[in-house]
Amino acid sequence: MAEVRASWLDSDGDRLQAAGVSARALRDNPTSLAVSDDPLVRMELFYGVFVGLLKDAPGIAARRGECVLGVAAATAPGEPCVGRRLPPEARIISDPGPDASAVGRLLRVGSVSAANDLAEDHWHVGPVAVEPGFQGTGIGHAVMRMLCDHFDEQGDLAWLETDKIEDVSFYTSLGFELVKKVPVFSVASWFMRREPR
Repeated sequence: MAEVRASWLDSDGDRLQAAGVSARALRDNPTSLAVSDDPLVRMELFYGVFVGLLKDAPGIAARRGECVLGVAAATAPGEPCVGRRLPPEARIISDPGPDASAVGRLLRVGSVSAANDLAEDHWHVGPVAVEPGFQGTGIGHAVMRMLCDHFDEQGDLAWLETDKIEDVSFYTSLGFELVKKVPVFSVASWFMRREPR
């Protein structure tokens, strides 16, 4: 039986699988639920976002055989993160309210991320996801540890945001420090930074 192994994303097929894992794993996160109450709408939106993001972003995949079970990716220093890839008008969108479209609400989430991004060069971490049903087995820690080792080898700063309080302690265990808490709709996002070791 094949063991779970972590290695760099290295094919278009792996990247598409990683986008699917990310969409499924993050579909019901607090911010995702604020975007739409329809799980199929959330899956479609987030899969599209992650396909675009993972097309070029360096990332680590956890695989069992040919199946991707987890991913930790990051946008390289100098490259725009998801929020900064939005058109300028989307970055200043005001709270679209409860009747807004899911796309408008997703743009609002991206605008908050962009507004709170670091000015200094850094790796912008995300997505970090493990296939539902395999969470809590150490896969997330393994892929993030390998990604953090890469940051350390490069001597680079890392930055991320999370909308789950339990993830704050997970990232703290990897050397991230909490910088600030910012509301997005009625949901908190915690922004964290990690100095290279």
